[in-house]
Amino acid sequence: MPGFLSLTLRDSYGRETSKRLEFQDKLLLADYVLNANQMMADLQAITDLEIVRASMVLTDGLSIPGGGTEGSNVDVGGTFSGMITAGDGKKASHKVPGIKATYVGNAGVIDPTQGDVATYLNHFVDGSTDDFYVSDGETIDEWITGSLDK
Repeated sequence: MPGFLSLTLRDSYGRETSKRLEFQDKLLLADYVLNANQMMADLQAITDLEIVRASMVLTDGLSIPGGGTEGSNVDVGGTFSGMITAGDGKKASHKVPGIKATYVGNAGVIDPTQGDVATYLNHFVDGSTDDFYVSDGETIDEWITGSLDK
């Protein structure tokens, strides 16, 4: 396995949650750092939670973007589903902790093609330049749904 980006996020109540994302293999250490920093910036755009810690299996020294939002809550999240690349119709899910309320529409629907959300989800799309796996070494052909967690 090429490595992982591990994030710790905190809500305004002081509660923490973690997110672990698998890197695709890169030739240069600088590429891992660039991809990790861009992933965190894109995640920060769509979550109310503050990223308080970030580490990579490969190195440390990542730039953690911005602070959390007052009223943020680790119990609130969004789940996105997409079609797995070469998965013969199989789907994979990806959860985003602390999804911002501004991205949630009627009936709890979150549009995976909406600006900042699409930018973040593109990190897992096959052929994207950022090269993260959604799970088990899989990439996504297309994100099809997003919803607020219950």
